This record gives sequence, structure tokens and C-alpha cells, in this order.
Amino acid sequence: MSFFADPITFISNWLNSLLTNWGVPPGWAQFILFILGAGALSLGAMVFTIFLIWLERKLGGRFQDRIGPNRVGPWGIFQTIADMLKIFTKEYITPWGSDPVLFNLAPVLAMAAVLAVWAVIPLSSTVYGSNIQIGVLYILAVGALGELGVILAGFASNNKYALLGGFRVVAMLISYEVPMALTLLVPVMLTGSMGLNDITSAQRVWFIWQAPVAALVFFI
Repeated sequence: MSFFADPITFISNWLNSLLTNWGVPPGWAQFILFILGAGALSLGAMVFTIFLIWLERKLGGRFQDRIGPNRVGPWGIFQTIADMLKIFTKEYITPWGSDPVLFNLAPVLAMAAVLAVWAVIPLSSTVYGSNIQIGVLYILAVGALGELGVILAGFASNNKYALLGGFRVVAMLISYEVPMALTLLVPVMLTGSMGLNDITSAQRVWFIWQAPVAALVFFI
């Protein structure tokens, strides 16, 4: 297997051979590879998310005739990290009269929904969290839990304006899910399977070239 055909599997096999040559027992070698893979997946997801947030803010700035993030790091690419540090150092306030359990559970639920989606996304033919045959349906279902976190935050805050804002955001997110679900049906129909591993294996030619309109709608 060449590096360019499947780089992640190539690196995984190379590390496995290296650990075996060092005399590491097979069970421990698999455990070490699992820890390294989980760490690499988490780091990759965070870096990818930071890049997408920066790209969204840059494009939004251009659309609105302004520069966008341009202070922290080259081209402002580290602005999201600075914002994250700022949020972590802010004073923790629970609104008076709110439900503290539900109010604090809301962001945890929203974040858990985002992270849980990565459990079924295959990075290569052998590197994935779980290979289930309803991966597309799983992404749609688990991703919708984030909307529950938003409405829960508005409801638990004991503020009518926060509740109305939660209603607005949830309505907007639901409206996004309809075209997204329709575009996700395109690779399902092309492969005849809802398993993400099957969809990935079937793409000898990327589906983005076979269905560019659906890919554009999904990206937007």
C-alpha cells in the first residue's frame, strides 16, 4: 500500500510494525495506536473547526465590505483561539431565577452532539470510531441534539427574550436541515447504502464531480 493511496492506514501500519519491532506486545500496541488515533482525531477536528470558523468570519467580512479577523496571527487565523481563551476567562454567571441544572446542561449537550458525530466519520478504510450501516441517519439524528441544547438554554434562563432567541435559532437550524438531508441522500442513492464506510469505499471518483450541485448546497 502506497502512502498517497491511503496515508492514514499507511502510517497506522508503519507505527504498528515499529512498536512490534520494539518488542511491544500486540495488545499494548493496539492500545497505544488507539490512544494516538483518538488524540489525532480530536486534534484534527479542533483544527478543522478553528479553520472553518475563521473562513466563515473572513467571508462574512468580505460580503459586508469589511476586512474580518486580521489581528491575531497571520491573516487573523488564530482569532478563534484568542476568542476561546477570552471565553474561558470570563466570569461564570448563572442568571437569577434560572434552572441551574438545565442551564449548565445546555452547552454540554450542544457540544456533545458535535463531538458524537465524529464517531462514525471514517478517516480511512481502517481508521474510524464505529462502522454502523445507518451512518447518514446517525449524523442527522445526533446532530439535531444540538438544537435541543439551544432551546434548553433559552428555556432554563428564565428570560423571555432568551427563549424567543432560542426559538429563532432552532427554527433557522431546522430550516437548514431539510436541504442538508436532501443532499445527503445523493451519495446514499449512488451507493445504495447509508454506511459511511461503504460510501467512502465507493468513491473511486469523488461524488463531488458526479453531483456538484448537491455538494455545493451541502457546503453552504
